[in-house]
Amino acid sequence: MPDVQPLVRDFVLKLKRRKVEGSHAVARQTAELLRSVVSQHRMGSSANQAAALADAVRAVGEQLIAANPIELAVGNIVRRVLHIIKEEDISATAVGIEGLSVTVDSDDEYDSEHDDRPSLSAAVLAAHARNALRAPSLQTLLEDIPVSPAISRTASSAGDSDGKTGDKSSTRKLKHDVIAAIGDLIDEIDSCYEPISEQAVELIHQNEVILTLGRSRTVKEFLYAAKEKKRSFRVFVAEGAPRYQGHILAKELVEKGVQTTVITDSAVFAMISRVNMVHMCGYCSFANSLFLLQI
Repeated sequence: MPDVQPLVRDFVLKLKRRKVEGSHAVARQTAELLRSVVSQHRMGSSANQAAALADAVRAVGEQLIAANPIELAVGNIVRRVLHIIKEEDISATAVGIEGLSVTVDSDDEYDSEHDDRPSLSAAVLAAHARNALRAPSLQTLLEDIPVSPAISRTASSAGDSDGKTGDKSSTRKLKHDVIAAIGDLIDEIDSCYEPISEQAVELIHQNEVILTLGRSRTVKEFLYAAKEKKRSFRVFVAEGAPRYQGHILAKELVEKGVQTTVITDSAVFAMISRVNMVHMCGYCSFANSLFLLQI
């Protein structure tokens, strides 16, 4: 991927120098970079094209994660893209085995003589189905994409005459489907604030007193939506030392006409009993239901 390496190095440098910060910006630019990696990847003559594509994405992802391990959105997007590749490969394999017949013990000589379709045993198809329906996890997303040897042998024996043409078309289809799925992922990232903002009217009532910490675009869009629906409320923003991002959020809220007061972080304990609700955006969540907040 010589054409993509300058883009990778440039983004790695931005991550190291903290020129790209925030989950939204990092996630979107990571997805765009991985889409370029997939589009520029040259498919070889190996039997498992999806595994080669996943290896290329994984290699770039390791560089991005090492550049700034604190930005957890990078690793999440890399795993999402790996899962997309695996899903598209499973979908293509499922389409490929639709025309295969299942071999069973039968005394009917006519079926065995006149059925020219390639056949697979029921055990092979059942094993492939179990593998395809396996629920994704952090462990399975990073595993190499398996290819059933029986399916590979059957496909190669069934299509020797037009194997090269079929391989090229399937390779192009795999890349096209993966690129389209990554595009859908980027659209999902861009529209992630809308479903949250739609709930503002149901959660924020008249004369509410709200406490928040630091600066979060999710919280900002949430409060904007409540203000647009003519909700009257007051916001206390803890400044979030040492970066003091709370001052920026308070200024943005005041520009929208929200009654806002900036308080020091040490005053949160005194204010917590006077507020009706606390709105904070989690930076990441753990399996034990703990949340990590970024100030």
